[in-house]
Amino acid sequence: MPSVKQDCLTVLHDLVREHPDFDVVPGSTHNEYCFRYIPNSLVERQEEPDVQALLDVLNEEIVQAVQHNGFAEVRKILVRGHTAIRTTFCSGTNLAEDVEATFEALARWGRLLNKKLSARYKTDMERELCSSELHSSPTEVSAT
Repeated sequence: MPSVKQDCLTVLHDLVREHPDFDVVPGSTHNEYCFRYIPNSLVERQEEPDVQALLDVLNEEIVQAVQHNGFAEVRKILVRGHTAIRTTFCSGTNLAEDVEATFEALARWGRLLNKKLSARYKTDMERELCSSELHSSPTEVSAT
């Protein structure tokens, strides 16, 4: 018969695997589970350095927000140089409902922070593009 802890990790694994904005991080153990929030809209671009940096900030801010709201079993961890989310369900008192509530908090904060950070990221990219256009020399086209 599986332990309560194993049941919790199985529930979490299923939630992460089925959600389009989360990605399982290899290397989870029987005591902890690691994953990343990667919005579905960024999956195709996740290898780009700017997007990787955005995802690291996003995952770190999700962890901070969820911890601030009382989910102590959520921590940040670096996996292959990138920020990921680590959950630990060490006590036998955690229930599947606790896991689901934690995951829902992570998903909700992920959506909120993604909107905020993506808007800031887009604004920064537009500023960078405008700045580079201001410094480029105009090309004249003759109508003759």
